[in-house]
Amino acid sequence: MSDIIRREEFGDVVVLHILTTSVDAISAAAIAAECQEMRPITVLDFSEVSFINSAGISALLKFVVSARKSGYQLFAMNVTPHHQKIFKMVEMSRYMPTIDERDLAAYR
Repeated sequence: MSDIIRREEFGDVVVLHILTTSVDAISAAAIAAECQEMRPITVLDFSEVSFINSAGISALLKFVVSARKSGYQLFAMNVTPHHQKIFKMVEMSRYMPTIDERDLAAYR
C-alpha cells in the first residue's frame, strides 16, 4: 500500500482515497499504478486534495481516458467546485463523472 493512496474494495467497486493534498505527475503516477488491479467501477476520492497542478491534470486525464477505453467505469468523489471546473474544461468529467458518497452506497 502506498502512502499516497488508501485502497478500499467491495464487490465490483474499488475506492482509491488520495491521501496527499497535492496531485502532481508523481502522485498521479502512483494513482495509475494502484489501478493496475482495477475493479469494474473505480472511484477516486479527492477529499484530501486541495491542489492539482497541470502535470497532475495531464497524467490523470491520460490514465482516465485509457481506463475508460479498457471498459472500466471511473468516478470522482469529493471534488472541490474549483477542480470540478477544471475537470470540465479539460473534459475529464466526460470520462470520470463525479459521484456523491451517498450514491456510492448503492454499489456497496
